[in-house]
Amino acid sequence: MVVAVLMSALPAKAQFGFGLRGGVNLTSLSLSKEVLSSSNRAGFFIGPSVKFTVPLVGVGVDVSALYDQRNSGIEGETIVEKNIFLPINLRYDLGLGSMASVFVKAGPQFGWNVGNKTFKLNKETVAGVKDEFQLKKSNISLNVGLGAFLLKHLELGVTYNIALGKTGEVGVFDAVKSVGGEVINNVRGETRTNAWQLNLAYYF
Repeated sequence: MVVAVLMSALPAKAQFGFGLRGGVNLTSLSLSKEVLSSSNRAGFFIGPSVKFTVPLVGVGVDVSALYDQRNSGIEGETIVEKNIFLPINLRYDLGLGSMASVFVKAGPQFGWNVGNKTFKLNKETVAGVKDEFQLKKSNISLNVGLGAFLLKHLELGVTYNIALGKTGEVGVFDAVKSVGGEVINNVRGETRTNAWQLNLAYYF
């Protein structure tokens, strides 16, 4: 439905491209509580993509359906987020000749978790209970990116994906950590997963 609306809104002379997009991402996992430590790790994404561009004006839209796997770490345990993402980006292309252009783009991204939603962390607390990390079933984020379109088919770009809400929760049971002389017990914290993405697309 989204693609149909976008197509009807563009002029009849708009250029259309269908292709495949893929790349790597570096996940940045942030915690609202400092009871546990987190680390960044690499992942990947791949899927079909469509692009509409209005000649001369340079304004267009690209829409993709991506399988995305993001890896991050909490207390040495690898958290694997598997999502189907639907990014919808408004873009502006500036031509550098008939064979190349540069672009900037931004737009929302809708995601649905298709992997494990609950992870037991390796660290055992003083009560002998393992901490738990739980992902949300769906999430919304924002893409901001730039890149180059080469040889009428090849696109190279870098994107920063920013979570607009919490992507998960971590439960810390009977944790012992001194914060200002106070012991923290049974803490639940929110997590946000942002990512730098280096992507490559080929349009037919």
